[in-house]
Amino acid sequence: MKKLYSGIAIMAISGLISNAKAQDVGAQIDALQNEILKMKEQMSKGSGDNKAYFKKGKGLSIKSSDGKYEFKIGGRMMYDLTQLVDYESGTHTMTQHETGNGFGAEFRRLRFDIKGKIGNGWAWVIQPDFAEGSANSKVRNVVIKDAFISKSIKGVGKFSFGNVKSGQGLYENTSSNNLIYMERPLHNEMMNFAQRMGIVYDTSGALGKQFHAKMGIFSGLESGLVQPIGDSGVAGNADNESEHYGASIAVHYHYKTDTPLVGGPLSTLFGYHFGYLNMSGSETYDTNSARANGVHTFVDKPIDIGNLTTADTHTFHGPQLSLIFNDALLLQTEYQIGKYTFDPEEVGGGVLSTRDDYNIYGGSIGISYAITGKYKHSGKKGAVGGLKCKRHCFVPKYQYEWIDANDFDNVGTGVGSRDGGGGAGQVHTMGFNHYFNSNVRAMLEYAYGEYDLDNARGTPSDISTLQARLHLKW
Repeated sequence: MKKLYSGIAIMAISGLISNAKAQDVGAQIDALQNEILKMKEQMSKGSGDNKAYFKKGKGLSIKSSDGKYEFKIGGRMMYDLTQLVDYESGTHTMTQHETGNGFGAEFRRLRFDIKGKIGNGWAWVIQPDFAEGSANSKVRNVVIKDAFISKSIKGVGKFSFGNVKSGQGLYENTSSNNLIYMERPLHNEMMNFAQRMGIVYDTSGALGKQFHAKMGIFSGLESGLVQPIGDSGVAGNADNESEHYGASIAVHYHYKTDTPLVGGPLSTLFGYHFGYLNMSGSETYDTNSARANGVHTFVDKPIDIGNLTTADTHTFHGPQLSLIFNDALLLQTEYQIGKYTFDPEEVGGGVLSTRDDYNIYGGSIGISYAITGKYKHSGKKGAVGGLKCKRHCFVPKYQYEWIDANDFDNVGTGVGSRDGGGGAGQVHTMGFNHYFNSNVRAMLEYAYGEYDLDNARGTPSDISTLQARLHLKW
């Protein structure tokens, strides 16, 4: 009997020990499973951040899981084809026979956007463009568009140091990736600073999605990556171009409502910009110019003031307005006023003299409708964003633009090399964009320009052109 009880006790104790071990092993298995689940969750959340990945429309990126470190490569390619339909002027008529076949082609832009973040709000940007160069040249120059170091401060905004675009009008501020028309209007070509060496502040969303401001100070000419000191004695630099300096500012307000009177969402972007340039250290100043009908493959420039002598300052400013109705109808308009002043001492050869200010006026208005796809504004950037398109979106469009750069001195003094006649005219552009998706589109435009004074010909002229573009961005 004792042996029986002893056996039962031993079996009971063994069962308890086995059960305890089983519970211990089960707890370990549960703990291991929990750890595996946590690892899988972390990996699923960070898989796009810890590895190299391609994000639609944002390029190829390598990003840390905390988002503080990043290396990104994007870009854009624009291939243009142009056909001259007609060019008639009072002194000369260009026909397809006289100009060969009246056909032009080029890569308008071949840019790579190379960006990086290196922690604590510090970042850098380099944007080379391989499409610069003279006509019919086998050799192309690599021009650096953006090249700057930036520091973002939470609640304050972003500061950029280097070759960067400061505050500009809405057309200039909008990326070429998102422009509705192949080229910016004539008034924009005549009055903008593009990228300059300097320091720029951008609110960059720090003040919310409704208000945007961008301002900066700069020196030298466009994309002048080196600004030497005391170059007046160096051959070819006698005009002291490095001694130019200026500033610009642009402010934008974005308002959006889902219940407007028009029956659908309404997005409004209103802005104003001002630019100032001092070139008093130069003997001459080569002003901006505008190509015929805004066609970049056109050599002739109906709007061209030429080189201004004794120029002292240049200012330009104006309002802009962009409306998007029901995510589909885009209406955009801008008006600009430009002015050049002159140094009275230089005008009179050391003796105080006077020369009237040189004034330029221009504006544009464009309308387009996304039959499929959706337009959007970027309140953070103060610009028009790209069309959101899943596949095969169609957008008809029309734009009217005008510019008057004819201004003669009241006392008969010639201004620049053009004696005050810088050209004046208006252009009608119509066509359509077909988006294969948000990142690939084809553009077709017909433009008719009437120039009261075509400075390339010296008389009035009428110009008709047909142009197309295949545009990829990544």
